[in-house]
Parts: sequence; C-alpha cells; structure tokens
Amino acid sequence: MFAFILLTGNVVKDMLGLLSEGQLTFTAFFKLLFVLFPFVFIHALPFGLLTGVLMAMGRLSAQSELTAIRSAGVSIFRLSSSVFILAVIATVAALIVNFYYGPLAKAEYRRELANTVQKNPLSFVVEKTFVKDFDGAVLYVSNKEDSRMEDIWFWDLDDEGRVNRFSRAESARFEYNEELNTLNLILTNGYYEFIKGDDPEDYTQVHTQSFGRTSTSLSLDRILGKATFERKLKWFTFYDLVRERKKWVEASTVGTPEERAEAKGKIMDVQMAFHEKFAMGFTAISFILLGIPMGIQAQRKETSANIFLALGLALGYYFMMLAVGWLGNKPELRPDLLYWVPNIVYQAIGFKMLRNADLSVKASAA
Repeated sequence: MFAFILLTGNVVKDMLGLLSEGQLTFTAFFKLLFVLFPFVFIHALPFGLLTGVLMAMGRLSAQSELTAIRSAGVSIFRLSSSVFILAVIATVAALIVNFYYGPLAKAEYRRELANTVQKNPLSFVVEKTFVKDFDGAVLYVSNKEDSRMEDIWFWDLDDEGRVNRFSRAESARFEYNEELNTLNLILTNGYYEFIKGDDPEDYTQVHTQSFGRTSTSLSLDRILGKATFERKLKWFTFYDLVRERKKWVEASTVGTPEERAEAKGKIMDVQMAFHEKFAMGFTAISFILLGIPMGIQAQRKETSANIFLALGLALGYYFMMLAVGWLGNKPELRPDLLYWVPNIVYQAIGFKMLRNADLSVKASAA
C-alpha cells in the first residue's frame, strides 16, 4: 500500500502531466513505473513493517493476549523474535537496494525519460497553447507536423519572469542535447524584439532585428531533473562512491590551496552520501524497536489509528535525516556521522520502552 502511495506521488509529480498532454506513450509510462519501484521500495518497506507491528501489537495488547502470553512465561522479546528477523532481512534488502538497485533504477528512469524526449522532442509542444515546461522561457506554436513547427512565438525570460527578448519565426525544429540536458530550438525566417539599456521595462527602447536562422537552448531541468553533482551523487552505487572518494582524496593532495579545499568539500559530500545510504538501510530495525512498545502502550485495534501513529514516527525520523543534510556546508560538525543519530535515538528509546513494556506486562500477568 505504501509503495503504491509513494509511487503515485512520483507519477503525479513527474509523469502524469506528460501523459495527459500526450508527451508520454502508455508503453513508456508503465515502463517508467516499473523502473521507479526500487526507488520507492526503500521507503515503503520500513513504513509497512512499522504499521504492521503497530497493528499486531496493538491488537494483542487491547485484547489482553499479551498478558496471557506473558503469564505462560513467554517474554515480549521472545514474542517479537520473528519481527526482528523480518527487520534484519528488510535491512539487508534495503542496503542492497540503496547501494545497487536504487541508483541503477534512478539512472534507468532518467535514461528512459531522456530517450522519450530524444525520440519525440515535439511531444512537449501542444499546438495553440502557451508551453511553460521550460525554465526561463515560454513557447507558442500555431501548428506542428512531424518534426516541423510553424508560426512560432518565443519569449525569453529573466530570473524575475520579465521578457528579455521576444522572437517570432515562420518555422522551427528541435535538436536534443543529452550531455547538456537541453533542447536546441532552431528558428528560421523571423525577427526578434529586445530592449536596449539597463531597464528591462523601458518599452520606449524596443528594437527589432530580423534573422534568417538562429537558435536558443531550452533547459529540461524542470522535466528531467537537474544534472548537478550533488543530485547524481545521491544515486551513485557503492563502487561509484568508493571511486569518487578516491578521486577527490588524490586531488586534495595536489594543486592550489583553493583546489585542495574544494576537494576536501567533495570528499565530505561523498561521505555524506555513503553514510546516508547506510543509515537509511537500518530504518527497519529502528522502526521495529520503537514500534513494538508503542503498539503495546497505544492498545489500538483500529487500522487507521495505527497508520497515523506510524506516519508520525516515520515523519519524525525522516525530518531528523533531512535536518542533518542541511549541515553539509559545516564539515567541522561531521554531518556524515550525524546521519546515524536518528537510528541511535530511535533504537535507544525503543529498547528502553520495550524493556519497560515487558516488565509492565509481566507485572500484569502476575
């Protein structure tokens, strides 16, 4: 269920608009869904285990089954052994996905989406519609046929959304640049208007110039995601991270002081990515340790109540992980190691609560 919810979130954010506008075929859409599954798996698995534990322990506690079991000499720790085995299996699976299948799935997802753009770049253009999918640009096409567009209106915008230059052309076509993650819009037989001077809103300084052929680049970062170093680093495999760290360690011993300082910053980025993946792999154990005593104390049989409780615990954990990521520009605080703090906190609190719950149920049984 949680995998479906998370997958739906990614679909709505990245692909549903493209599908509704005809920019993705149904075949490509379902293929991208399949590719995205390992990406959502690493979050859905511990969340699902936590909800299951809260439901099971809540029902056992609400129906006094735990008291009966404890009176027979079975401790809470022994009763929970099968859950811990599941948590260990989930941890191993999560580590494999985090360091191998997850990065491959993300790379494959971007590759498939890029292939869709490359095969049919005109799919991002809807006739007689103001296309705003591209950063810093608005495009209007009166007619399109095969790989050709006719009567094109193009607005180049600044960072504040004001028009830098307006272009109009008889025809145009697209060329996809995979390396730069852009579409090159090649305009033919037209003119463009621009404002001379420092004031972009001084329309008394509008000048017009004709052209036979010109081109401009349209960024696909909003559609395919930014291809920055940090964004890619998050989806490196284990061996990619090892190689990346080795490269920057070697770079930190040579060059100018500024270059060495930059290399040390990159080393910290790599270490943060590594420890984040590793720590996230142990989420299932952290959730289980806290979920068992929480389920016993809550004593709720309702599925919805347990789901909301699980949601609150998960949000607290992921907020702490997110807060550690904000410390990336403060290497003196060792943010790479701080990624383990949420696990330590949850597991320590969970173990103490589990021990107290066992003593409490034992007292009730007596």
